[in-house]
Amino acid sequence: MGTALVNFVYTTMKKRLNNPGSRYWLPTLLKEVKAPDGGTLNPLRAAEWQLGAIGGEKGAWAGDHIADTWWIAVGDAFDVAQEREDVPEDLPEDLNAFTARRSEANPLPTLSFSSVEIHHLPNAAVGELTGLTEDSDGYRGSVRITLGAHAFGEWKDRDQIKIKSRYLLRQEVVAADDPDDGSTGPLPPTTTVVPGLEGVSWPKQVVEGRGTLELTARDLAFDVQVALHVSGKGSGRTLAARVDSISLAAGVTPTFSLAKEDLTIEDEWTDPGLIEHWKQAALEAVNSPDAGKELRAAMEAALSDPGQRDEFSMVVTQQLAAALDGVLGPVSTGALPVEGSDTGTGPVEQYLFDRVRHAVNSPASSFYPPAVIHSLDDPGLVPYLIPLLDLGPQSVEDIELSSVRLHDVTVHGLPNLLIPPQDARLTADGIDLTLRLGRITGRPEIPGTQGSDGAPLRVPEPPLALTGRFEAVFPPSGEDEDDVLSGTFTASLTRPSLAAGLVFGGADADALEISLRSLDLELTPEELTVDVTTGDLFREVIRSLFDSAQVKTVLLRGIRERTAARKDEIAAGLSTAARGIIAAHLTQ
Repeated sequence: MGTALVNFVYTTMKKRLNNPGSRYWLPTLLKEVKAPDGGTLNPLRAAEWQLGAIGGEKGAWAGDHIADTWWIAVGDAFDVAQEREDVPEDLPEDLNAFTARRSEANPLPTLSFSSVEIHHLPNAAVGELTGLTEDSDGYRGSVRITLGAHAFGEWKDRDQIKIKSRYLLRQEVVAADDPDDGSTGPLPPTTTVVPGLEGVSWPKQVVEGRGTLELTARDLAFDVQVALHVSGKGSGRTLAARVDSISLAAGVTPTFSLAKEDLTIEDEWTDPGLIEHWKQAALEAVNSPDAGKELRAAMEAALSDPGQRDEFSMVVTQQLAAALDGVLGPVSTGALPVEGSDTGTGPVEQYLFDRVRHAVNSPASSFYPPAVIHSLDDPGLVPYLIPLLDLGPQSVEDIELSSVRLHDVTVHGLPNLLIPPQDARLTADGIDLTLRLGRITGRPEIPGTQGSDGAPLRVPEPPLALTGRFEAVFPPSGEDEDDVLSGTFTASLTRPSLAAGLVFGGADADALEISLRSLDLELTPEELTVDVTTGDLFREVIRSLFDSAQVKTVLLRGIRERTAARKDEIAAGLSTAARGIIAAHLTQ
């Protein structure tokens, strides 16, 4: 069964995770995820992101622009110094011998964010499960999560990830001796002293700009490595998920953009021109490829923080448990079957199989056999009808009968059905099991059913019973027509069993198909008791006939063959019932 079972479960849940009408809709679940600091994912907060040096053309442009802006401030300070009454004696006549440059020692601007908030993270959808592999603990695979997936309902106009933050942009600039060669690159500071410049530092200064910004992130997707394993031992086992890593999706390059109107600057400068120059430099720095690379890394680090991964793991585990409890019914402490668990399969398959074994033995489960039998209507099994059983020619007490036929054979009591845990075995493509009939006493209620009086139906008392009409046909004597002896019969089957081989197919629970590889009645003639009612003189003869091992053997063979012939119909009914049960519980 292997990876097929895990893919089946995942594909079933993937539909619900991406369905806004489902209780398992991913945005709803992600809103429940806590952050390590006790907050939520909307927004996810980070104290700071050190994006570091901004290189490339945009970094150089931003740094040069900051140097040019600083030079305007230097020029203003120089003008003020020249106008003072106490002008320093060594103040040059002008600054034409100098030029503003990025510092040769620290040529690149640096960018950092603080008080970071990532908004709209729960707006996500899941992709396919890929790279599924089995190991000794369970399974591992990768799931792609795409952010900004929905643009309706509460996520209308919130289909893009927003990053709100304070920022600090720093650039070391210098007043350098002008080489007058048309170059624009970094230079060392001049050794010439220019005194009396207030508000600026000559010949070198680290210029800082602070403010707030709101970035828009597009095309964000992450590959989440998930492990599925079994926690605990014996009857205390549970299914658990563990998020091992979260990384930017391979082959997808997210982009980050900052609009001018989403950037503010807090600075002592009051000159609107200087502020606009600075904002332009900040825009270039934040929108640069280097900043984008660091922002991607920062997003990845925020989501893959060990504490955050633990929170994701906990929510996935909780939702797995909720789905299993909803479909199969909860398991009370110590109630999970352990006998017969060693079937040579992996721990995950064995756990899921044991959950099924528990479900079919729990009256609280919708898969409780008496409830399932009542739910089938095509074919109906309560009661189960066999229109005709032809037992062929028979003889009794030297009396020859050309034919014995049973009409309207009705099987009563099929809801009295159990599948003990020890009678089920996991196979490569399904389950082999033995259904035990007529083992339940006390007429307990069948949950989920309702009789004509509004009360729950009850499990019928054993034994299983057959009723119907019989015809015993005597050969014609001379030219006379066949003489037919008729009446009614009642039979009881003492603790019969049905051996069945179930095979499961379909990509998910909505397409689940159950087929019956085999369906075989296990009952000996000694366990069958037949009584007849007829007003004919041959009543005792007919009773002797139906009490014979030969007739009982033929009768059982007929029931067995008719039942086996209808196994495809029964399997189709089981498939419909199982799909309905699963869908109903995953919708609630």
